[in-house]
Amino acid sequence: MVSDFRRELEAAVVAARQAGRIIREHYDAGGIVVETKPDHSPVTVADRQANDAIVELLRATFPGDAILSEEAPDDPARLGRARVWIVDPLDGTRDFVARTGDFCVHVALAVEGVPTVGVVHQPVLDATFQAVRGQGAVVDAGGARTPLRVSATVAPEQVRVGVSRLSLGAELRQALAGAGLERRAVALGASVKQMAVARGTLDAVVSFTAAEREWDTCAPEVIVREAGGSYTDLDGGALTYNQRDTTRPRGTLVSNGACHGGLLALLGPAFHASRRLAGGGGP
Repeated sequence: MVSDFRRELEAAVVAARQAGRIIREHYDAGGIVVETKPDHSPVTVADRQANDAIVELLRATFPGDAILSEEAPDDPARLGRARVWIVDPLDGTRDFVARTGDFCVHVALAVEGVPTVGVVHQPVLDATFQAVRGQGAVVDAGGARTPLRVSATVAPEQVRVGVSRLSLGAELRQALAGAGLERRAVALGASVKQMAVARGTLDAVVSFTAAEREWDTCAPEVIVREAGGSYTDLDGGALTYNQRDTTRPRGTLVSNGACHGGLLALLGPAFHASRRLAGGGGP
């Protein structure tokens, strides 16, 4: 019998909301001490406590599954598992520290490398986006459950493009200007951007950074795809999960699907040119 992943989705929602409450308590209290990890990214006690809550629940509920989390040591044994939970307990730590409100909790399940269950919880709005592959996507917010559906915008000159609020690089800024999209760029934090695509309030999100990892994309990808959108690298290739190398060196493009090909044509060459200039290779 094929699983409908109802139990997995319920657990992911509970875990994400529990982590969200922990994060919100720290956010409301203020005075957060920020540490720097070896990769130069920030981390706080909120990241760690949220991670502990999620991992404890998932291990107790699904003891046979592996877990890959940003805030836990990577266990290579996960590579031999079919089911791997992919977790970012606080996506957007910089936004959390800067108090923009644009940060989220990601809890996702990949099965045989395919993103299958995804939950993105935004603590400040108390909004929980959720989806299972092949079953559609919804958001619970304000006491109501609303189906998610992407926009239908096709023309590049009409596309609203989400970009990072705090780390918009010069290469992407140049690419947007060259494509005539700079004035249509909307700066938001973390995966709030991708959830705006799922809601239809943005048409696309583009990232040139190679700093994204599997835990940044897995949960949002399930939701965006189930809302009718597309989620690829800047070659138009599919993203795979539970890989030895968890980075996203080819950037990412998230869209409503209708404008995806046009944006790849506009932004892909600029992305590859920026990588050649930086000595990062590329076609």
